[in-house]
Amino acid sequence: MNTKFTTFVYSILTLLLLGCTNYYRKGNTNFSNLQYHAAIENYKKAIAKNDSPEAKIKLAESYRLVNDYQNADLVFSEVVKFPQINNSMYFDYGKVLMNKGDYETAKIWFNKYLRNSPNDIVAKMLLLSCGSVGQFMKDTTLYTLKNIPFVGLESKFAQVPFGNGIVFTASRIENEKSRIEPMLGNSFYDLYFSEKDKEGNWLAPYLLKGEMNGNYHEGPATFNKAQNVIYFTRSNYFNSEPIKNAKNENNLKLFSAKLVDGNWVQLKELPFDSDDYSVGHPCLSADQKTLYFISDMTGGFGGTDIYYSVLNDTTWSKPENLGKEINTPGNEMFPFIAEDGTFYFSSNAHNNLGGLDVFTTTYDANARKWLAVENLNYPVNSSKDDYAFVLDEKSKTGFLSSNRKKGDNIYEFTKNDPVFNVSGIVTLKGKGSPIKDALVTLKIKVNDTKENKIEVLTDSKGAYKFKLNPKTDYVINCSKENHFAQSSSLSTKGEKYSKDFVVNFQLDELIIDKPIVLENIYYDFDKYDIRADAAIELNKLVKILNDNPRIHIEMGSHTDCRGNDQYNEILSDNRAHAAVEYLVSQGIVASRLTYKGYGETVLVNNCKDGVRCSEQDHQKNRRTEFKVIKIDQMVIK
Repeated sequence: MNTKFTTFVYSILTLLLLGCTNYYRKGNTNFSNLQYHAAIENYKKAIAKNDSPEAKIKLAESYRLVNDYQNADLVFSEVVKFPQINNSMYFDYGKVLMNKGDYETAKIWFNKYLRNSPNDIVAKMLLLSCGSVGQFMKDTTLYTLKNIPFVGLESKFAQVPFGNGIVFTASRIENEKSRIEPMLGNSFYDLYFSEKDKEGNWLAPYLLKGEMNGNYHEGPATFNKAQNVIYFTRSNYFNSEPIKNAKNENNLKLFSAKLVDGNWVQLKELPFDSDDYSVGHPCLSADQKTLYFISDMTGGFGGTDIYYSVLNDTTWSKPENLGKEINTPGNEMFPFIAEDGTFYFSSNAHNNLGGLDVFTTTYDANARKWLAVENLNYPVNSSKDDYAFVLDEKSKTGFLSSNRKKGDNIYEFTKNDPVFNVSGIVTLKGKGSPIKDALVTLKIKVNDTKENKIEVLTDSKGAYKFKLNPKTDYVINCSKENHFAQSSSLSTKGEKYSKDFVVNFQLDELIIDKPIVLENIYYDFDKYDIRADAAIELNKLVKILNDNPRIHIEMGSHTDCRGNDQYNEILSDNRAHAAVEYLVSQGIVASRLTYKGYGETVLVNNCKDGVRCSEQDHQKNRRTEFKVIKIDQMVIK
């Protein structure tokens, strides 16, 4: 090769590599300063000049950190094959895939990560969540969500009720370069207010007035009941200059302010603020004595934890961590406590659908701890970030922030009651054939003296169906002429999710003087006491008698062949009498009951006098039966 030409080629390659290195260094500087949008552009330029693995790895992370999961997936799918990547990249890729709803592939990368980091609690939580996605969809009807289209604003989130509207955090598209927040690519966050007009339309939002909104971030807020005091999150800055700690970090702080003549003034730092860690996302309890907030202060469980401080006269107590039931090594954020004491928060750990999910729990005062947290499931939660869940005072409507669609947006929601139904099939016992025109009665107890009822007849397939109310006890009766009636109880109390109950009935034919054996009602040899196992079976007869209040029965008892005839007749008579006494003790009217002892006159097997039998075979003859001997006429009221 010509020497001049070779030198020329090497010079071009050197220039390209220098250009690549320059863009890569700029990207790294952007990345270190949390300027992820700018970092993405520089890494892309570096890769265009030279297919640099290091630049692609940083590009993948940058896409993830700006929630661009589509592009993050494309780059991650390539870089996770590079030999030089850190094990944590497998974990990050798993989270990207969860955010895209690709749970099966996410499991592969969580498992790969856990092979080298087997003690990572959050990774274990997310892996379990990927394997049980169906649980998050068990009732999709409990909430109805509607996006609030605030025009002119970009990220909108962390809304709280205020007056006839909401105060929320938002950024806007910013053309003035000096006002662009490097990480967002838009303006810094400010606090806005919007309310609805008489037709229910949201009016154009405007900035809170006064000293609230400054040159940097103002964010999530909460108000006292009178709504004349605000607690809000703010970047740590003084005289328009950010204050950084020894690690070159500009942390968040909590401030309070008062409403005076329509302006928010008298800003004041809260006593637990620090330059060394962040505090934010405040929520004030209903009694206005406890402030919940998040922080990454040392001594927590990892990431951001939720803390609380109690107001004593005019002094806030030292913050305390809410504990391991709520906080994890992941990030717990956006606390909210409802009027009834139910606690809500968001986390990117626990049993999670992807990103931040909204969870709920309550405090058990007796056990002095928070109960196990529950995921609010879809549609409150999605595979993306869902957070800042708040309810109104009646807990029927509220607001939610989510980036399930492009960017962070605010959704208003209605909380619906779960939907309950009960259905079933009525068939003939022993044959399984459907019973048409059986009367099925749904009884609702109103009070001690009154009940409401709804009646339907079964169709040609023996089917029936009723709609049920929440938090209600029911009794279902099923009857048909010349059949034993049956009943069943059910309740929707304590049921949080919509449910279709199934209650089938198998009706036995009612034939006068036909003996019906009560299974497993046996007696010890030479005794007539009602055994514990016999009482269980007799309780079933109690139910039959209660379900069929017009019938009169005879209890018949039988012995085995051992002993003389007269003795066995007396023994069986005592056994039948004991059964009747037990029924009376359970509330059955004595006039409906008669009894008779048959001794050894009606054996069910060949264990007669002179035949050697096992104790088990003898016991089969020591049985009790009943038969209907009379049916009262129906009284029509």
